Amino acid sequence: MEVVRKIMTAGMLSPIIDLPWASQNAQVEVLVLPVSQPAHNSKSFRSMKGWLKEYANPDLAKIEKAAWANNVEEKYGNIRH
Repeated sequence: MEVVRKIMTAGMLSPIIDLPWASQNAQVEVLVLPVSQPAHNSKSFRSMKGWLKEYANPDLAKIEKAAWANNVEEKYGNIRH
């Protein structure tokens, strides 16, 4: 991996990077490093769909659609018009 190193005034970088105004005339060191690519995992990814099915409660699934409305009604009373 090759690294490029250069010392320059911060003002030369202002078109590219937002720098604090106080450092515009200061000398800075610029390092350019290549981004390392993550290794590709050869394993295929499987869907998580259905993994928690064994914990499902069919009796609760029946009332799930109205759960929010029932909870609001329980907390604030009957607000339906």
